[in-house]
Amino acid sequence: MTSGKYFNKGVKALDSPDIGHVVRETPDKIVVFGGRNDRYDIPTTEINQVGANVLIGLNLQEIINKYKVNRQDPLPTSRKDPWTTRGNVDLATYEKQYPKTLFNKGVRTKNEDHLGHIMKETNDKIVVFGEHDYRFDIPKSEIIAVGMNVIVGVDFPEVFKYKVDRNAPLPTGESVDKLKDEAYSWYYHGPTEYKGKSKLIYPYDEEK
Repeated sequence: MTSGKYFNKGVKALDSPDIGHVVRETPDKIVVFGGRNDRYDIPTTEINQVGANVLIGLNLQEIINKYKVNRQDPLPTSRKDPWTTRGNVDLATYEKQYPKTLFNKGVRTKNEDHLGHIMKETNDKIVVFGEHDYRFDIPKSEIIAVGMNVIVGVDFPEVFKYKVDRNAPLPTGESVDKLKDEAYSWYYHGPTEYKGKSKLIYPYDEEK
């Protein structure tokens, strides 16, 4: 599959015209944020049709029963753990390649209300996707603690001063579509030809 086919599209069930938006896609699933703090991690095999929206070949209740997960669970990421990477990779090498950042962490307000997940980190801001298709571009100066989650020093409704349109350009000036490329590295973009060979290989396949 090609990364970006589903990102940011609206999602429909067979009996519901709007169950949310795709905020993350992996080689085998889409992560959908809906209203009322809902989240669904849906296999791409359940997708019936893709156009302006993504149509899931199930009724809403079936999606809820099979694929609803806790909104606050970590989002899937392409970054491989060292024990799943091909070859002998020590932890120091892994951490050098993927240094610790705020990317993908959950975000909570000062009073511990869940706000969303960090989809983009810049030098001075975090871009947070939350419920109801909200997006917040929050200055890092508002961060008061970082652990399993990032805590910002504002509560509702004060945090809405940082709300922006979901499809607005990123703080870097790039299109929001840039997020689909940053979430998944090149090795998740499908098979490619290797050094002019006719066979298709997947990343990290060794040359025979």
